[in-house]
Amino acid sequence: MITEKQRERAEIFSNMHKEGKMFVLPNAWDAGSAVVFERAGFAAVATSSAGIAYALGCPDGETITFGELLYVVERMAQCIGIPLSVDVERGYAETPEGVKENAKKLLEAGAIGFNIEDGLPDGTLSPLDFQLGKIAALVELKRETGLDFVINARTCAYWLNVAGEAGNLEIALERGNAFAGAGADCVYVPGALGEETVAKLSRGIKAPLNVILNGAFHDFRKLDKLGVRRISVGSSPARFIYGQAIEMSRALSAGDPSPLLGTEFSYAAANKFFSQNYC
Repeated sequence: MITEKQRERAEIFSNMHKEGKMFVLPNAWDAGSAVVFERAGFAAVATSSAGIAYALGCPDGETITFGELLYVVERMAQCIGIPLSVDVERGYAETPEGVKENAKKLLEAGAIGFNIEDGLPDGTLSPLDFQLGKIAALVELKRETGLDFVINARTCAYWLNVAGEAGNLEIALERGNAFAGAGADCVYVPGALGEETVAKLSRGIKAPLNVILNGAFHDFRKLDKLGVRRISVGSSPARFIYGQAIEMSRALSAGDPSPLLGTEFSYAAANKFFSQNYC
């Protein structure tokens, strides 16, 4: 059931893409990390498919079940009071109708936006017509529910480097505009994009542009000026935390408990922090 609060959050998130300025969208991997991002002042949060998979002991790439994703999303939505967008990867289904059905279940769990991607496990891209069918199914779901959730259509042309720099740009522009024409509210082109490439994508795609935080070009002020409207951080927060956990574990295994003894986030502080959410 779609609630009034959910409709309000959907409207807020949709408007964030139309305000003419860039926003940073952090990617959470469980309810606790979603609470952390909300408490830090972010206006919305998204899931990280990789982060959720890591938290469940799996690699990225639809290796977890849809039921597991649904449970995590439901817990996140219950614990925060800001919009929650969900990375559904390829949709956890083989048909546009299946993608639509899964999206409906995620909406009922509290989601107000989706990433849907065209990258395949073999390093190629889904046929364009097939991907447009998925977007059309989500647009139909919008009409049926009356909920203005955000469809963030992702092309993995650069992420998978399917055709080299020139070819990737051509594919990203073609697919990005086709996605927008089919009803996508935002186009996501992740990858190690340089400033010139971002500028070309921003000029060439007739929809708000979403890029991912990367080492090649991450000047937020310049990205905003170039017309980027949404920047995701992907799995980097989850990898940062798990990287620290690995270092701590290695130290503890070697007989050094100092990383655990030096934390200022005490048991009392943790309980206080997590008592101030919506659960």
